[in-house]
Amino acid sequence: MESGRLAGAPRALAPVYGSGWYSGTKNCASTKSRISQVRSATPDCALRDCSVVSYSFERMAAPRAVIFDLGGTLVHWSDWETGSDPKWAASYDHLVTQFADRKWPARDAYVNAMRDAERDHWRRVDTEHWSGPPTGLVREAFDRLGVPVSGAEVLGAMDGYAKAIAGWSTVDPDAASILKTLRDRGYRLGLLSNTWWAADWHNADLVMHGLAGLLDAIVYTSDLPHSKPHRSVFAEVARRLDVSPDECVMIGDRMVDDVSGALEAGMRGIWRKNQSGFPSSIAVPTAEIEKLSELPDLLKKWGGA
Repeated sequence: MESGRLAGAPRALAPVYGSGWYSGTKNCASTKSRISQVRSATPDCALRDCSVVSYSFERMAAPRAVIFDLGGTLVHWSDWETGSDPKWAASYDHLVTQFADRKWPARDAYVNAMRDAERDHWRRVDTEHWSGPPTGLVREAFDRLGVPVSGAEVLGAMDGYAKAIAGWSTVDPDAASILKTLRDRGYRLGLLSNTWWAADWHNADLVMHGLAGLLDAIVYTSDLPHSKPHRSVFAEVARRLDVSPDECVMIGDRMVDDVSGALEAGMRGIWRKNQSGFPSSIAVPTAEIEKLSELPDLLKKWGGA
């Protein structure tokens, strides 16, 4: 789950991918059967040369790097939907106290505008695989309110929100131990998260949970022009880890963002099974797990350390 993202939000269909590196095999009998199934279920899905792209594990390198999603994988926000409004209310209180010399809209109007701006941000992520910084979202909310603001006032609203969300997430019980185990085995470890939050906000949580020093590369899409499942963000984290995409394993709780995006980028994609109601994908994950503790044995099966 991404920070700022509600469960069950509508998603655009992902392209059709199999469960390994592209082998160039097309139009075999099993593939034609799969095409028929896909077309009947999702007539507008993306097909290449009227066939489903197939994958072959034999052509993939042994894994050298593991890339983790953040929310729903390493950390959790169990009360995201019910807890968001109070966080924006706290942002409002901070703002109007800091800038008490001007007239502000009512608190409820402010909260609603910020929440609407969040939803519009995620709509663009869904439909365009776009991303943007927190300042853009906050300014969009003030535009909705018809309230011109200075740069200092935008930062005031953001500071209030940052203080409100500090310590909000809880760490997965297996996260630190698994990261340590994988580091000890020589894996490069990365984090790739769809988010509009500022990097500092997330990094404070990682430090609090004892995870920051265990990750070799941390990539937030709020610092990039695109978001998962766009191929470029997966390429970026692989570049920072100094490994090739086919040496990477991506794990996350979203079939579309994490799994299909990783497969399209040439990585293995592991789905962390959950009942959050996130949109499904016709992509086939390389593997499914329920707990992070299953990772070391799984990586060994693929030739890893």
